[in-house]
Amino acid sequence: MNYDHVIETEKQKKRNLRPVYIITGIIGTILCIQGSIMYSAISKYNAKIYPETWIEDINVGGKTKEEAKSAIIEKHDNLIAEKIINIKVNDKNYNIDTSKLNMKYDYSKIVDEAFNVGRNDNILKKYSYIKSSVRKDFKLSHTYTYDVVDSIIKNIEQENNEKPVDATIRKNDADGFIINKEKYGYELDSQKLKQDIKVKLDNIEQEQNLLVQADLKRIDPSIKESDLNQIDYKISSFTTNFKSSNENRSTNISVASHAIDGRLLMPGDSFSFNDVVGERSAERGYKMAKVILNGKFVEDLGGGVCQVSTTLYNAVLRANIPSVQRTRHSLPSTYVGLGMDATVAYGLLDYKFKNTLSYPIYIESMIKDKNITFNVYANSSLSSKKYDIVNEVEGDKVKVFKLTYEGEKLVSRDLLYTDKITKTNG
Repeated sequence: MNYDHVIETEKQKKRNLRPVYIITGIIGTILCIQGSIMYSAISKYNAKIYPETWIEDINVGGKTKEEAKSAIIEKHDNLIAEKIINIKVNDKNYNIDTSKLNMKYDYSKIVDEAFNVGRNDNILKKYSYIKSSVRKDFKLSHTYTYDVVDSIIKNIEQENNEKPVDATIRKNDADGFIINKEKYGYELDSQKLKQDIKVKLDNIEQEQNLLVQADLKRIDPSIKESDLNQIDYKISSFTTNFKSSNENRSTNISVASHAIDGRLLMPGDSFSFNDVVGERSAERGYKMAKVILNGKFVEDLGGGVCQVSTTLYNAVLRANIPSVQRTRHSLPSTYVGLGMDATVAYGLLDYKFKNTLSYPIYIESMIKDKNITFNVYANSSLSSKKYDIVNEVEGDKVKVFKLTYEGEKLVSRDLLYTDKITKTNG
């Protein structure tokens, strides 16, 4: 082996690596110097906010947390405390004094957010934050209590909300109708007002216009004069006699009849005899009289009221309005034909119907010479047809038919229902 050649080769390798060592050393020196520069720069901001950090219009870069907080308080603390928000509702004005809302900025929170920018990054990113000329902006946020605002809105509602009033109708002595016109209601759009006020409060520093226009929504009544003007014609009538009734039974008929008189039903409205007439009690003026109970005559409060429900039932059927709920007596009634009665018992049996006509109906009740009459009024366009109710007895059953006339001509005969007849003993 040629040892001289090997030694020469090793010397050549060392000569070739010398520049690499030099370059590596230079780079290492530069990195150390740069690292020292970066560390020195970062160290200066260990307790200070990084440069070009702004909270609202204040540059807090280079300031400690306390210095930044003091600077913001000095310039902004009074900007939210002494302002008035004006709420206008038509010709009325209401004010919200912001000084009563306990409004305050969370200075510590926003300063902490500004201070923490880049704090958890590596040294290169931290240094880049310090040397960057890019502005980093933070907005102040404030808190406030809303109780005062809620109280003011409630007061505005109380002073401005109006419930609509339906048009009313009443028959006069001259066989005509008196109609009282409807009134529109108004309701504060409280949700929109709350939102509008919140926008003002959340941007109280920047807001130049502190006027809030509150909206009142118009509420339509359910019944209008134009609806009631359609009632101009008596479409049906039915009368029964109670001349054989004693004073108590006559009183009960009168009390129940009066409760129904003047009842108005719009198209689609439902009628419940028990709901309208109410409980048959002494407090309501009812007396003890005979009623049919389980096939027997017994004394009870409100005896005779079934004659009222039956008379109304027949008048309504003749207005071409079917019943929704109807029950026959357990014994035949003397004041109406077989199968044409409608018994009621508060809490147990009811007579119900629904206005299936295209027009409102007005129910009139009259008592004269111990006759009770129900008249049903609607629109004269219904006058082209008339209706009658007849029965046919077949053994222990009775069939009830509705007859429809156009002028004097019978155009239809429709079976309504079949009842079983319960005969009295003797």
